[in-house]
Amino acid sequence: LSTNTASVIDDKRSCHACHKHAQAHRWNNTVLPSLIRPYMKFQREQHHSSSLDESGRFICKCSSRHHTLEVTCVHMEQIEDVVLDVCECRSAPVQLVQDGFFPCALVWPTLAVSLDMLEFVSELFHHIAPNERGWVATLTKYLKTRGYCFTMVDS
Repeated sequence: LSTNTASVIDDKRSCHACHKHAQAHRWNNTVLPSLIRPYMKFQREQHHSSSLDESGRFICKCSSRHHTLEVTCVHMEQIEDVVLDVCECRSAPVQLVQDGFFPCALVWPTLAVSLDMLEFVSELFHHIAPNERGWVATLTKYLKTRGYCFTMVDS
C-alpha cells in the first residue's frame, strides 16, 4: 500500500473506533443508568400509577414536543409492532424497558427484544461457546418460518 492509502485506511479505522468508543460511552454513562429504575420497576411488576391511562400507558403532562416512534418488538414466539409516544420526560428506551423489552439503539430504537428472551440467551451463552451472529441468524430464520420477517436492513 502507498503511504496515502495507508493513511486513509488508518483515518477510517480511527474514525470508526472513535464512533464506537463514543457510542459505548453513551450506552454506559447515559442510557443504561437511565434504564435501571424502569427495569427494577418492571421486575417488581408495579405498573399501577395515577399517571397511567386505561391501557396501562403513562400519560405525559410535559410541555415538550411529542413524537411517535414505531418499534418492532421481538417476543419469544412472535413479533409485535408498537407505537410509542416519545417526549423529553419519556424516552423510548425507558418506555420499552417498562414494557419488558430492551432497545437495540440509544435514542430512536426501531427494534427491541423481550427481556425474557435476553434472559434465556444469557443463560444459554453461559453453557455454550458465544456466537452472537449464529444466534441472530437462527432467530431470524426461526421467526421467518413462522411468518415474521424483518423489513429493516439494520435488524
